[in-house]
Amino acid sequence: MAPLIAPWAQAWLPAFILAAGLTMGAMAALAVGHLLGEAWLEPLRPPLAVMARGAPILLLLALPLLLAAPALYPWAAAPVAGWYDPGLLMLRGLAVLLLWIALGRMVAHRRLRGRMAGGALLLLVLTGAVFMQDWALSRDTDGAGSLQGLTLVVQQAGAAMALATLLAARGGTVGEEARTGLERALLSFAMATLWLRFVQYIVVYAADLPPEAAWYLRRSQGIWGWLEGGVGLPALLAAIGLALVPQWRRWRFAAVSLLLLVQYVVHVSWVVRPDKAPAAAPTSLLAEFVVPVVVVLALAAAWLPLWREAGSRS
Repeated sequence: MAPLIAPWAQAWLPAFILAAGLTMGAMAALAVGHLLGEAWLEPLRPPLAVMARGAPILLLLALPLLLAAPALYPWAAAPVAGWYDPGLLMLRGLAVLLLWIALGRMVAHRRLRGRMAGGALLLLVLTGAVFMQDWALSRDTDGAGSLQGLTLVVQQAGAAMALATLLAARGGTVGEEARTGLERALLSFAMATLWLRFVQYIVVYAADLPPEAAWYLRRSQGIWGWLEGGVGLPALLAAIGLALVPQWRRWRFAAVSLLLLVQYVVHVSWVVRPDKAPAAAPTSLLAEFVVPVVVVLALAAAWLPLWREAGSRS
């Protein structure tokens, strides 16, 4: 059974992390908007609220990972006690997903107060970093203890905002009052992502940490190095460059949002796919195409009823 599941699991894991990241990122963006009282929140509220309230679908999307865990994670293939104890880790993951379901409904509420928004944001950052450490980074524990988990959380909030911006701009609902704040918000998330990625790389380089350096070396070889260096990082830099240009242009912010989404997809794949142990089974080309389609359809099935409900209320 394991050899049959493994090739599909290799494709399912990044798809699940991308979906979970957009969901959690939407909650974080809503919490930031509520906390700071930003004008950009209003036009982005409908798509962000739909993504946040769609958190229950993550429970279903996580099931294949639990079944295929021994083919993906060293802690499942050779169980150990401590932080990566399989039972404890799975229980922790379930608790985080259930918490996100509750927080998703809370931050989607229009009348969320500042203190509650601040508490929700703190919980999302902490649980998001733990969840990404457990499910995205624990394939290669040489990266444990780094800023990778926090970087993914910030990046996911920016990606959720980018997707919401595309939907809001397409519908023409971004008014003049919200544009300046939206420009700053997208630029801030992009700059924070770049800064966190740069800082952790410099720390590893300056401190000459062999395990962490090996983590980067595994991701600089073959297609992964070319993908991150030739697509992901240039997309992030291009998004920052375009976001720095003053004066609102719909096409420019559509480009910024698309670039942020591209670098998010590439970076998550770059972090998750190269692994040290257990030895990865060759990924099925069929799985590479089918799995993303299945995950997108599952998200659509969860989001569309909520989108229609939001439309009927407005």
